[in-house]
Amino acid sequence: MRDFIVIRMIVEFFLIPLLFVTFAGWGAWFKLMTGNKTELFSLTIIMGLVLFSIWTSLLSFFTPLSLTVELVLLVISLIPFFSKKLRIYMGKFPKEIFRSVWFYVFLTVIIFAGSFYPFRPDYFDYYNPSLNWLNQYGLITGIANIDWNLGQMSVFHIMQAGLDQTIDPYQRLAVFITILFLVYIFERKTYLLLFAIPFYFLFIQAPSPDVIIVFLSLVVVNEICFHHRLDNYKVLFFIACFLFIIKPVAFWLPLWVFIAGFFLNRQALKDYRIYLIPTLLLVIFMVKNVIASSTLLYPVSLTKLNTYWLPDLRILEISDQLASSLTFYNNFTNEEIEAMTFWNKIYFWLSIKELQTIINYFILIALLAFGIFSFFKKNILYQLLWITVVIKTILVFNFSGQFRFILDSVLPLIFILFYSVKRIGKTSIFVACLASSLLILTAISYPPFLKQTIPSFKLTQWMNGFNKKTLLFPGNYKIKKYAEQNIGNLDFNISYYYHNYGTPLPAFQYKELKLYFDLGAFPQMKDPTNIRKGFYSKKLTPEEKEKLGEILEAYFPHLRD
Repeated sequence: MRDFIVIRMIVEFFLIPLLFVTFAGWGAWFKLMTGNKTELFSLTIIMGLVLFSIWTSLLSFFTPLSLTVELVLLVISLIPFFSKKLRIYMGKFPKEIFRSVWFYVFLTVIIFAGSFYPFRPDYFDYYNPSLNWLNQYGLITGIANIDWNLGQMSVFHIMQAGLDQTIDPYQRLAVFITILFLVYIFERKTYLLLFAIPFYFLFIQAPSPDVIIVFLSLVVVNEICFHHRLDNYKVLFFIACFLFIIKPVAFWLPLWVFIAGFFLNRQALKDYRIYLIPTLLLVIFMVKNVIASSTLLYPVSLTKLNTYWLPDLRILEISDQLASSLTFYNNFTNEEIEAMTFWNKIYFWLSIKELQTIINYFILIALLAFGIFSFFKKNILYQLLWITVVIKTILVFNFSGQFRFILDSVLPLIFILFYSVKRIGKTSIFVACLASSLLILTAISYPPFLKQTIPSFKLTQWMNGFNKKTLLFPGNYKIKKYAEQNIGNLDFNISYYYHNYGTPLPAFQYKELKLYFDLGAFPQMKDPTNIRKGFYSKKLTPEEKEKLGEILEAYFPHLRD
């Protein structure tokens, strides 16, 4: 037993370096394919992320992302290390970074923050179940019929599922992305970007796509605005398109990079080869969405396709209503929201007494300040950036005004504003960012104190706080208590808890079963002998509905209406 623990400690110790090695290898393959010669090590790693996501996504269409698949992908990533021709494409880790004490300080803080147990509800409802499905079955046709949230199946989670049985067993790819961002900061010596890291200590414990969206958006904006090189433009366009397929709310970035190309590198835009990889990414994105949810642009119901696995249209409607309701923190009914004008929505968005409202004001002030700044500076790149961010904010707000859908485009604006001051010393930045990091770490380490001081901060109900054991083994949850049931041709499991992130698949929780009971419909297997052929929605017979009601009564009596 002792030897087993020692082995686990060694694996965890080498986790981050192994991820860098893997993506450096994939980055070499990417640079060979595209002819890119950038010497920036962090950009090479990001290119490796892009190519790895393409392959894992394509494989998930046909096969589970099993241990065997992961091992094959790892072997492919190691080939460049044994080839002189390919090794030159990998680039070299900037060794001068190791001479900075501050780098080690922030590295330690990030790893510490990433060791906590996940505490965002998305982890339990969407992230972890997505990884389980991908590992065991791959991308399943009509998976949204099991749970509409699973229809998302972000490319980030597909990428994560291609690692979590070998070199990322604790599902901490978001921690790696944060450390990669730290390496980029010190490689470029753009230390002001450190300001973004502490705020995402609330996200990095789980496979959150928000982390990669924000940090790589800052990388692209910094490269375009302050470190532009002609040979890097194509790569930045690829990265921007990559972020779009991870989370479509990032559409503003490829739009801005493309338009900026008319002023930075018009010749590149005339080369058809620059569109090959973005086109491939877009095809993967749409095929993934159609397979999972029968929509071209999840979760926009207007893009639905009338396939046999299209989820019940009432579920699509409920999804749209829920997104609108969350904009106003469930303070208004759907009828009241539909009756509001755009300006009414803005007014109530800013007047609801919730902690998030402070962030809403922060977003609005940042947009106004950067708009004035960009036109005062007469900088066309800034002006175009502001316009695309405003367009994105308006469109996303009409869908769901949750601040995390907007911050990825607002934080780059704030970065540019502070960058233009040029009076902030390096040491001052280090001290300020370390102080904010320690403040947030202290807050999440002692959730009872946080709950008392900020009662409206709802994440405290999920927080476990600091646990010294997670320093050796990053925290993850497991569910062992569940029950087996059957309706129609679908055998499924029910968690005795409110969530089913660790229950054997297919699995349901109370809110899903209650929804199906109310709708009078239930998911069924296309082929009872082959789960990979997918699911569709079928109307419940009177006998089946009665049985579902008995299941709800038996397992969730304390939750029934």
